[in-house]
Amino acid sequence: MDLEQLTKHQIILLTLLVSFMTSIATGIVTVSLMDQAPPGVTRTINQIVEHTVEEVVPATATSAPVTNTVKTVVVKDDDLAAQSIASVQKGIIRIVGRGDDKLIARGVIVDTKGTAITDGAALAASGFSSFEALLASGERVPLTIQKTQSTSSSITLVSVAVGTSTGFAAVAVADPSKLQLGQSVIRIGGTGTDIVGEGIIAALPIKSSNEIEASVSSTVPGSLIMTLFGEVVGLATTDSLTDGSTFYTLASLPPMPTQTAALPDAAAASNSASGS
Repeated sequence: MDLEQLTKHQIILLTLLVSFMTSIATGIVTVSLMDQAPPGVTRTINQIVEHTVEEVVPATATSAPVTNTVKTVVVKDDDLAAQSIASVQKGIIRIVGRGDDKLIARGVIVDTKGTAITDGAALAASGFSSFEALLASGERVPLTIQKTQSTSSSITLVSVAVGTSTGFAAVAVADPSKLQLGQSVIRIGGTGTDIVGEGIIAALPIKSSNEIEASVSSTVPGSLIMTLFGEVVGLATTDSLTDGSTFYTLASLPPMPTQTAALPDAAAASNSASGS
C-alpha cells in the first residue's frame, strides 16, 4: 500500500504501532543490559530502603474529622550509611593509659551508664594499671575494668566515668541470630581519627567459635564493624586478629561468672551453724 494514499486515521494508527514496537524493543534491550551489568551497578540501584512516615493532623476546634497523611520517604544506602556512622561515632571511645596519649584500644559504649566493650587483652598487654577514655566530644574521663566478669571472652566490659556528660550516646548491639551472609557492614577503625571502610559478612560464626569474618579488614584492637542501621556486629580483638585482619569477635556482653560451686559449702556451713 502506498503511504501517500493513507488517510489521517491510518497514519495515526501506524504511528502508534511503530511507537509500541519501539517501546517493546527498548525494554528488551534494557533488561538484557541490566543482566550483563557488574554487580556493583545493580546493587546501587536495587538497595533502596523505604521508610513510611505517618503524620497525624489534629482535629480543629470545630471537631473536624482527623486526617492521616501517609508518605513514603526513600532513603538511599549512602544516606543511611552516613547517618548510621554519625550515630555510632557518638558511642566510640579511644582508650589510653592515664597520663598518656598513645592509643591502646578502641571501644564502644553500650548503655547510658557508661558501660563499654573493648579488647581486654590489649589493655592487659599495655603495661598500664589505670586507664582513661577519650569520648567522641573530646572529653577525657577515667575508665576502669569491671572485675566481676568471665575471663573466657576476649571482649571485656569496662566502666567509663561519663557522669552527667552529654558528649556520648549508647550504641545498640546487633542480634547475632539475624546476621546473614553477604549482609553489608561498615568498619570504623584507625589509630587517630575514625577511618571508615565498607564490606560484607563473608563467613558466619561456627559452633566452636564466636568470630565472624568480613570482607573489610582492621588491625587496630577495638575497631568495630556495624550494620547499615548502626548496630555493632563485632570488634577486632587480639584473639580475632591472630586469625587474620578480617576476623572480628562478635559484640556481646561477656557472661558473668557463676558461683554455683560455692553454694554447697555455704549450705553446709548454714546447716552446721543451725545444728550447733
